[in-house]
Amino acid sequence: MVLEIKSGNTTLLIASIYFDINRSIDYYIQKMQAILMNANGLGIVFAVDSNARSNLWHYVLTNKRRKTME
Repeated sequence: MVLEIKSGNTTLLIASIYFDINRSIDYYIQKMQAILMNANGLGIVFAVDSNARSNLWHYVLTNKRRKTME
């Protein structure tokens, strides 16, 4: 979801993206790049839930709840 907020002469885009753990991270990076390319120089805030500690996201260590850190 992308929200455009205008206040006076200032416009800001806010993008909320959930990175599904079952999809490649590249898919979401392409989505973010598309938003940036269409922003035409506007300020952007990305709010992302990225599942950053998943092996599917190229993370090689995990926390103690899953396994001992390597």
